[in-house]
Amino acid sequence: MKTYKYNPLHEKSCPGKVHYTVGIVIRSDLKTVWENVCKADMVKQYFTTDARRDLDKGGEVLWVWGEEAAMLNVIEVYPNEKLIFEWNGTNVDYRIRTEFTFENVNGRVKIKIRESGWDGDESGAKSAFANCSGWTEFLNALKVFTEYKISYLNK
Repeated sequence: MKTYKYNPLHEKSCPGKVHYTVGIVIRSDLKTVWENVCKADMVKQYFTTDARRDLDKGGEVLWVWGEEAAMLNVIEVYPNEKLIFEWNGTNVDYRIRTEFTFENVNGRVKIKIRESGWDGDESGAKSAFANCSGWTEFLNALKVFTEYKISYLNK
């Protein structure tokens, strides 16, 4: 099993008021979308190059993109409804909070990702925009993978 380098979680937790929400509707059942988001074996098929542990188990989960890795600390899990974790913000010295919500709407799943906790300074704004872009890519990859079994990754 490969060992990855990652920064430990910062001490400071979500100090700022800057936040955003992105979302998408996926033609699938709630259980499938939930598992595609939470199960490490599924996430590795469309978004990460590696993932250690399932998000829906709580505790620390490692997500890897090539040589970069990030530790996620899952703090709340409400199966098929909501998932909340904290992880280090990019180029800032504090954690940010990420909340996934899942809603069944007429046989489709509306998934929203709300991320919060950045300071309103330049580094906080740049970090928020970078993550917003990353979560938008995640949702698009999730939709294509779930609906068509196509992966953006070269797998």
